[in-house]
Amino acid sequence: MAMKNAGFQVEMIGHASLRVQAQGKTFLTDPWYVDPIGCNTVFHFPPLVHDVDALAAETDAIYISHIHPDHFDPHTLARFSKDIPIYIGRYRSKRYVDAVRSLGFSVCEVPFQTPTEVTGTPFEISILESDYDETDAFDSSIVIGAPGFTVFNNNDCYLDDAKYQWVADNYDIDYGFLGYSPASYYPLCFEFDEETKRRLLSAAAERKYGDFVAAAQRLQPGISVPFAMGLRFFHRSMLSLNIGFNSAPEAVRRVQALGLRGEVMGPGDRIMAGAVVERVSPLREQPEELQAIAALAEEKQDWAEMLWASEPGERPGLLESFRDCILGLWRHTRDHLPGIEQYVIAYRLVGQTTREFYFDFSRPESEVFSMGSPPRYDMRYTYPSGLLQQQMDGLIDWDDMHFSCRVSIDQRRYAKEFYAMLRSTLNEVPGTAVAESAAGA
Repeated sequence: MAMKNAGFQVEMIGHASLRVQAQGKTFLTDPWYVDPIGCNTVFHFPPLVHDVDALAAETDAIYISHIHPDHFDPHTLARFSKDIPIYIGRYRSKRYVDAVRSLGFSVCEVPFQTPTEVTGTPFEISILESDYDETDAFDSSIVIGAPGFTVFNNNDCYLDDAKYQWVADNYDIDYGFLGYSPASYYPLCFEFDEETKRRLLSAAAERKYGDFVAAAQRLQPGISVPFAMGLRFFHRSMLSLNIGFNSAPEAVRRVQALGLRGEVMGPGDRIMAGAVVERVSPLREQPEELQAIAALAEEKQDWAEMLWASEPGERPGLLESFRDCILGLWRHTRDHLPGIEQYVIAYRLVGQTTREFYFDFSRPESEVFSMGSPPRYDMRYTYPSGLLQQQMDGLIDWDDMHFSCRVSIDQRRYAKEFYAMLRSTLNEVPGTAVAESAAGA
């Protein structure tokens, strides 16, 4: 699908990717265009309609909100010229900027909430840092100012009320692309009875619908668009999980009920001058969407099965390496995460054999790790051994593995400090396989 001189202001590419056009220049957000991600489980839906190489040839600058693979995808970025600058927020940790630079791109680190010109274009951007304090994903939202219109894109980034107020105080938003659906593997891969899981899914859905409506009320954009959840599970063993995603038409109905304009936009849909929406993607209610996903998944089933079958398995010493990694993380973080000492974390590692082991952080250091099943635990993780091997090799992170929903988690009590240890520090602990991989990237 060609762009030049097409006259649009904003075009939906897919999932969390927009391109904004002004004066013959284009600004692209979060380009993930190569399926699948998430340990070979996550695919675009609705399907993309653009030619990736044509898109790349027509791009002048890129913004990447954070490091998750549905936003930062090296396989997609390999199709783009290294002369295209990439804009990200100026985070305290430099792991993210180092990861982008390792691909050969010039990176522009933008101070948060500071209007910044995009060199060589008519665009001015302001990036806002996430207010969620339990992640190493370096998340952000963005305001994109162009001659004649302004776009706000919060993808799946959490902002507190003060950040939204800052946007409202400083900008009149014409087009608001706002998160509307849960983006978490909780409770999809958790071991709850069906009634409890149904209740938790319903509560999560209502929270996200509420966030979408609240953001639209705060910002009062000319158009509110449900955004950043154009992905689904295609493997036949996982189709039922697609019910965990909210309905974009329902999100639109909720803002319309408040007298605000909302529009569903799919790949190829465009906002033209005068806020006219031109569509190429069909509008689907959730039952029709689930049927369409199942039909498309059936076409791709051989491919999906082949991808899983071709994944490498574990190598000798995986359990010992994982044990040493967790113990190293614990030693590194226990002074500033002392709450870990209250937890017992159990594991099942499933491969050619099933192995059970656990970490009881209340014990003396030499007794923290034990083989077998503990008499009680706070959380128990069941991992395919091949996926854990990929994680230890630095090929995927914990969010990749958990969101793939190829793992299961039995949660008796949420071990917040333990999970914060995994997510926030793994790549910074000297001597771990992942740290060494990151250092060599």
